[in-house]
Amino acid sequence: MAKYTYFSSVKSGKYLIRNQFWLNRRSTCYISQSNPLWCVLSKPMGVLDKLEWWWCDKDNQLQSHSHFLDTRDKLTNPHYYEMWFPIKNDKGKEIIPRRKWVTHENFWGNFDNIMNCDLICCPFNLLGYVGGLGSDKMMRDMQDMSPNIQPHPDILPQLRKRKNIVVYKENIEHLAFTTFGSWDRPPSYEETANLLNMNLRFQKMIPQVLESYDIPYEMFSLDSGDYKKTFDLAHELPRDSSDKDTLNTNIGEEVNQEVKKYLKSYQYERLE
Repeated sequence: MAKYTYFSSVKSGKYLIRNQFWLNRRSTCYISQSNPLWCVLSKPMGVLDKLEWWWCDKDNQLQSHSHFLDTRDKLTNPHYYEMWFPIKNDKGKEIIPRRKWVTHENFWGNFDNIMNCDLICCPFNLLGYVGGLGSDKMMRDMQDMSPNIQPHPDILPQLRKRKNIVVYKENIEHLAFTTFGSWDRPPSYEETANLLNMNLRFQKMIPQVLESYDIPYEMFSLDSGDYKKTFDLAHELPRDSSDKDTLNTNIGEEVNQEVKKYLKSYQYERLE
C-alpha cells in the first residue's frame, strides 16, 4: 500500500486528512507548522491509536511521550486538533508545550519513525524549511533553496518513493470564508487579506519547490478531488466535516461583507 506525503499551505485540510486516516485505521505523522520542530505520530493498535510526540528539549536532546487514545468518537471533535497534548499545562489546558522545546538536528533521530507513517502532513520541515508555514521568509528560503536546518541525508530518496500530493483550493470564495471566519484570524481586514494572499502565493509555489528537488507529485483539489480514490481509503468523512471545528461560532454579516470585499479586489490565476 502506498505511503502519502501531504504538501499544503495553511487552511488546506490537514486536520481533515488526518481524521480520514484515523477513520481508516492508518498511521499518520503531523509535523509542526512553525518553530520549534516537533511531530506527533499515530499508529492504530487494535481499537486504540498509539500517539507519540517527539521533540528536542532545551539541551537539544531528543525526547518523546506516548499516549493511547480511542479516536473513534473524536474524528470531528476540535479538542483533539493537531496541537492537542495529553498533559495539562499550568493553565489547565491540554496543548503542546512548545515554549519548552527547540529546533535541532537531533530531531532526525526520529526520522525512520516518520517515514514509516502512511501519511505525513507538513513535510517541508523534512527538507529543512522550519518556520511559519507559507510565510514570506519560508518562500524566500525555498526560492533560494536555502534551508535553515540541515535535513536528514536520506530525505530526498525517501520522499521520491512516496506518493506526494499537492493540495489546492479551486473555490476561492470558500477559502476566503474559512479564513475571514476562522477563530484564529488576525484582527483586521487588511491583515487577514494579506494572510490569504500569502496562502495563495504559497499554494502556487509548492509544485515549483518539489520540481526543483526532483520530487514527483500529483495535484489534488480540496473542492472536487476524490479522497477515496486518491488516498486509497475505504471510508470517507464528509468534505465539510471539519469546517465547524475551525470556524468562529459567532460569524455574522461582517464576515460575509469582508469576503465580498476581498473577492472584488482579488485577481486569481487558476492553478493548472
